[in-house]
Amino acid sequence: MEETSLSGVSAIIEKRHKGYNEEELIINCKNVPYEICLNDELIFETLTQAAHIMGMKIRASASYRCGDVTPPGAICMVMVDQSFVYCHSFADIGRMTLRVFTCGESDPMKGWEFIKKQLRIKDFTIRREVMKY
Repeated sequence: MEETSLSGVSAIIEKRHKGYNEEELIINCKNVPYEICLNDELIFETLTQAAHIMGMKIRASASYRCGDVTPPGAICMVMVDQSFVYCHSFADIGRMTLRVFTCGESDPMKGWEFIKKQLRIKDFTIRREVMKY
């Protein structure tokens, strides 16, 4: 009887955490058009839509167009439950760094594919980190 009880607890824990992982994409983009790097509204809307496409519920978000006292560009972030989608662009050198971090069952590649298409990103390197629990 005790063995059955432990087995039942293990099954509940396994079911509760099955497929639970953290996954992060760190994307460095080059040769991004100046006008896209400066367009905080476009970047922000794209990140927001990517979060929705990945099935995430947005908890907070912010965007800022840089250039007053820093090099021109944009910083945008969408925060969701234990996850986020982030972008920092540098218009004067055509660079953009994106991070897509998910915790749970959301697929960050699905969000990245949407972002890449919307922002017309062609030249990039991507690092993917996965931690399973």
